[in-house]
Amino acid sequence: MILQQYYEQKKDKILSIVNADRPKRNDKIQVGLYSDSIFRGGDEERNPVIMFKYNEVVWNTSSEQEYKADVEFSIYIVLNNKFERDYIESFELAQQVDQAILLHPNKSEIRQNKEDIASGVTEIELITNSGFKIREGQYTVEEDHWEKNNFYIWEISYKTTLVEKEYKKKYTMLTNKFFTRGDLRRREEEVRKNLRKLGYDLDDYNQVTYNGKDLLVFKNVKEQLEINKQKNVDLTESKS
Repeated sequence: MILQQYYEQKKDKILSIVNADRPKRNDKIQVGLYSDSIFRGGDEERNPVIMFKYNEVVWNTSSEQEYKADVEFSIYIVLNNKFERDYIESFELAQQVDQAILLHPNKSEIRQNKEDIASGVTEIELITNSGFKIREGQYTVEEDHWEKNNFYIWEISYKTTLVEKEYKKKYTMLTNKFFTRGDLRRREEEVRKNLRKLGYDLDDYNQVTYNGKDLLVFKNVKEQLEINKQKNVDLTESKS
C-alpha cells in the first residue's frame, strides 16, 4: 500500500539523518507511528522520540486503475521531563526532519533503487513525490492535566500527493500485440514475474490461435467453450 511505502521510506530517511552523529545504541532516537502509549507511565524514554501520524486521507479516482489523494500528515518531536539537555534541541531535530521530508531522493538513491529492483532485492519503487510544509508549532494541552502535559512536543504538518494504482479488472485475454512467442521463449521468467505483479499467472492460460492471432486464453474459458461445442454436437446428432 502506497501509504505504508511512503511512511517506511520517510521513516528510514529520518532515522539515517537524526542518528548520523549518534554512534551509541543507547543514544539513538526512535521513529515510529504515533501512539499515545508513550505518554502513559512506565519507563520514560530519556532520548527524543519522533512520531509520524496520518490525518484523514480522502481518495479521488478518475479511472478504475488509479486513486489519488492529497495526503496531510504530522510529525511529532517528543521530549520528556527527564531529557538532560535544553528542549531547544527540538528545533535542530525539526530541521533534520524537514530535510528528510521535503528533499527529493538524490540521483544516487534513485539509481540504487532501480538496481535493487532489477536484481530482485526489492519490488518497491522509491517515492519521489514533492512534500510541502503547512504549519508547525509547540503542542500544548489546554484541557485537564494528564501525562501528556509532562512532555515537550513540537508538531510539524506536511502535505504530499500520493497515487495508488489498483487493478480492479482482470482481463482474460492478452493479444500478441504485447507478447509474442519469441518474447515468451527468450524472457519467459521475466514476463511471468511481471504478469504476477498485475495478478496474472501464465499457468492459468492456454495459448490458442484465433483469426490468425496468437492469444492467451484463460483455461476456464477454453474448457467452457469445449463443453459448449460438445453440447452443440450432441444437439445436432439428436436432431438427425
